[in-house]
Amino acid sequence: MLEFQTPELLRMPLQELCLHTKLLAPINCPVVDFLMKAPDPPPALIVKNALQMLKSIDAMDPWEDLTELGYHLTELPLEPHLGKMLLCAVVLKCLDPVLTIACALACQDPFVLPTLASQKRAAMLCRKCFTAGTFSDHMVLLRAFQAWQKARSDGWERAFCEKNFLSQATMQIIVGMRTQLLGQLRASGFVRARGGADIRDVNANSENWAVVKAALVAGMYPSLVHVDRESLVLTASKEKKVRLHPTSVLSQPQYKKIPPVNGQTAAVQALPTDWLIYDEMTRAHRIANIRCCSVVTPVTVALFCGPARLPSNALQASSSCQGDKVSSDSSDSETEDRTTSNVSLLKLDEWLHLKLDSEVCNLSL
Repeated sequence: MLEFQTPELLRMPLQELCLHTKLLAPINCPVVDFLMKAPDPPPALIVKNALQMLKSIDAMDPWEDLTELGYHLTELPLEPHLGKMLLCAVVLKCLDPVLTIACALACQDPFVLPTLASQKRAAMLCRKCFTAGTFSDHMVLLRAFQAWQKARSDGWERAFCEKNFLSQATMQIIVGMRTQLLGQLRASGFVRARGGADIRDVNANSENWAVVKAALVAGMYPSLVHVDRESLVLTASKEKKVRLHPTSVLSQPQYKKIPPVNGQTAAVQALPTDWLIYDEMTRAHRIANIRCCSVVTPVTVALFCGPARLPSNALQASSSCQGDKVSSDSSDSETEDRTTSNVSLLKLDEWLHLKLDSEVCNLSL
């Protein structure tokens, strides 16, 4: 046992720490330099990586000054990407489901992991029952919470949690976080008591899963992976091969009995689109695993990923470029149009390149 407790500076999420540090640091004092003055500072390289992430989600500008979004994020007791997700949900009018998902992601996994192999299979089946055919772990969290709420109102909360391998304590924490965050959004003026932006207005699209996923994508960026259809593997900006975590409902092919050795390949092959968002990437035995994933279409990626303002050269004319194709009539369904035509290349960042039909480019110009 450690003689002294680990300093809170080393325990709290670094991105959140960097945001609040910017509010306290003297003008023109870099965040890294300010934090290095602490008795037990976090590693400078990790701080720089956190700052780069804050810049990529538009919470900071290139000079490390807080943007308007950054100031709003400091008011929310959430990690910055979850806070951005919540604010985007207000704009897209799908607050309630995204509020539940953000709170679930901020807590530990509400699903209990059994020790017995037979129970593990049963627990996985319970997760799949909440997918509603969406290829989304985020939908699982949302539907599980909604079903738990109904069970609680009907008086069989404890039996429901036992049956579905859910933690009753974690569910209660999510309820408390939802109340706290909604109160903060009201205090900040994002949700008003009446009129425009009241609770009914900010939930006008809450039943539209495509809109909900748009808010998730806006918050999760740059946490995306791409499906390599030739090799049947997942790739990320800094990883040549990524695996779906065993707890993800996407890790098992839908309605198929596949040998475990071929499970990942079959799961990737079964994905209906070529892009996924994820909440967390971990590494075990030099293998990167992604948790809490959802499939998204290239159209959603093109509209809600990348910086708020693209550089003038982001759209480049090309007929032989590599990237995903985005058709002008695509929607956020689980099917993709893969016809060939003259395309242009949309560069959202150094890695995220998308091919667009000429009709889309003409509309954007």
